[in-house]
Amino acid sequence: MKISKKTAQNFWKEQYGERKIVKDFNGSYMYYDAYGNRNYSRIINGEKVFCGWNIHHVNPKSNGGKNTKGNLVCTNIITNDAAGNKTTYWIDRNKYQVRKNGKDSYRVYKL
Repeated sequence: MKISKKTAQNFWKEQYGERKIVKDFNGSYMYYDAYGNRNYSRIINGEKVFCGWNIHHVNPKSNGGKNTKGNLVCTNIITNDAAGNKTTYWIDRNKYQVRKNGKDSYRVYKL
Protein backbone atom coordinates (compact mmCIF):
# COMPACT_ATOMS: atom_id res chain seq x y z
CA MET A 1 0.00 0.00 0.00
CA LYS A 2 1.39 3.39 -0.98
CA ILE A 3 0.98 5.98 1.75
CA SER A 4 -0.18 9.15 0.04
CA LYS A 5 -2.28 11.85 1.70
CA LYS A 6 -5.41 10.32 0.20
CA THR A 7 -4.43 6.83 1.42
CA ALA A 8 -3.66 8.18 4.90
CA GLN A 9 -6.98 10.03 5.12
CA ASN A 10 -8.85 6.91 3.97
CA PHE A 11 -7.02 4.93 6.66
CA TRP A 12 -8.08 7.57 9.22
CA LYS A 13 -11.73 7.15 8.15
CA GLU A 14 -11.46 3.38 8.55
CA GLN A 15 -10.12 3.87 12.08
CA TYR A 16 -12.15 6.85 13.30
CA GLY A 17 -15.07 7.32 10.91
CA GLU A 18 -16.06 10.94 10.38
CA ARG A 19 -14.51 12.26 13.61
CA LYS A 20 -12.25 15.23 12.92
CA ILE A 21 -10.23 15.24 16.14
CA VAL A 22 -9.01 12.17 18.05
CA LYS A 23 -6.12 11.11 20.29
CA ASP A 24 -3.33 8.73 19.30
CA PHE A 25 -2.06 5.85 21.44
CA ASN A 26 0.00 8.26 23.56
CA GLY A 27 -2.95 10.61 24.15
CA SER A 28 -1.77 13.31 21.72
CA TYR A 29 -4.40 15.06 19.65
CA MET A 30 -4.68 14.65 15.89
CA TYR A 31 -6.87 16.70 13.56
CA TYR A 32 -8.05 15.12 10.30
CA ASP A 33 -7.25 18.11 8.08
CA ALA A 34 -3.72 18.43 9.51
CA TYR A 35 -2.23 15.34 7.83
CA GLY A 36 1.51 15.86 7.33
CA ASN A 37 1.48 19.36 8.84
CA ARG A 38 3.91 19.47 11.77
CA ASN A 39 3.00 23.09 12.60
CA TYR A 40 -0.79 22.77 12.60
CA SER A 41 -2.26 23.70 15.95
CA ARG A 42 -5.66 24.25 17.54
CA ILE A 43 -6.76 25.69 20.84
CA ILE A 44 -8.04 22.82 22.98
CA ASN A 45 -9.21 23.49 26.53
CA GLY A 46 -7.58 26.93 26.34
CA GLU A 47 -4.18 25.53 25.30
CA LYS A 48 -2.34 25.60 21.97
CA VAL A 49 -1.97 21.98 20.89
CA PHE A 50 -0.06 20.70 17.84
CA CYS A 51 -2.39 18.31 16.02
CA GLY A 52 -0.48 17.36 12.86
CA TRP A 53 -0.43 13.64 12.21
CA ASN A 54 0.96 11.02 9.89
CA ILE A 55 1.10 7.27 9.52
CA HIS A 56 3.39 5.40 11.89
CA HIS A 57 4.85 1.97 11.12
CA VAL A 58 4.32 0.09 14.38
CA ASN A 59 7.05 -2.39 13.48
CA PRO A 60 9.59 -0.05 11.87
CA LYS A 61 10.51 -0.54 8.23
CA SER A 62 14.15 -0.82 9.38
CA ASN A 63 13.05 -3.87 11.40
CA GLY A 64 11.22 -5.50 8.47
CA GLY A 65 7.89 -3.71 8.97
CA LYS A 66 5.71 -3.33 5.91
CA ASN A 67 3.06 -0.94 4.62
CA THR A 68 0.25 -3.30 5.61
CA LYS A 69 -2.79 -2.15 7.56
CA GLY A 70 -1.84 -4.42 10.45
CA ASN A 71 1.42 -2.50 10.84
CA LEU A 72 0.13 1.05 10.49
CA VAL A 73 -1.45 3.47 12.91
CA CYS A 74 -2.31 7.16 12.78
CA THR A 75 -0.15 9.15 15.19
CA ASN A 76 0.57 12.73 16.07
CA ILE A 77 3.79 13.74 14.31
CA ILE A 78 5.48 14.42 17.66
CA THR A 79 4.55 10.91 18.85
CA ASN A 80 5.87 9.44 15.61
CA ASP A 81 9.16 11.32 15.98
CA ALA A 82 9.57 10.07 19.55
CA ALA A 83 8.89 6.44 18.57
CA GLY A 84 11.25 6.69 15.61
CA ASN A 85 12.43 3.33 14.32
CA LYS A 86 12.51 1.68 17.75
CA THR A 87 10.45 -1.24 19.04
CA THR A 88 10.79 -0.20 22.69
CA TYR A 89 10.71 3.49 23.54
CA TRP A 90 9.74 6.16 26.04
CA ILE A 91 7.39 9.06 25.29
CA ASP A 92 7.09 11.47 28.18
CA ARG A 93 7.00 9.12 31.15
CA ASN A 94 5.34 6.24 29.31
CA LYS A 95 7.21 3.19 28.08
CA TYR A 96 5.93 1.42 24.95
CA GLN A 97 6.83 -1.82 23.26
CA VAL A 98 5.92 -3.22 19.86
CA ARG A 99 4.62 -6.78 19.83
CA LYS A 100 3.45 -9.05 17.07
CA ASN A 101 -0.32 -9.42 17.10
CA GLY A 102 -0.84 -11.88 14.23
CA LYS A 103 0.76 -12.87 10.92
CA ASP A 104 1.48 -9.36 9.60
CA SER A 105 -0.08 -7.42 12.45
CA TYR A 106 1.69 -5.47 15.19
CA ARG A 107 0.51 -3.46 18.14
CA VAL A 108 1.99 -0.89 20.51
CA TYR A 109 1.65 -1.84 24.17
CA LYS A 110 2.02 0.56 27.05
CA LEU A 111 4.17 -1.08 29.71
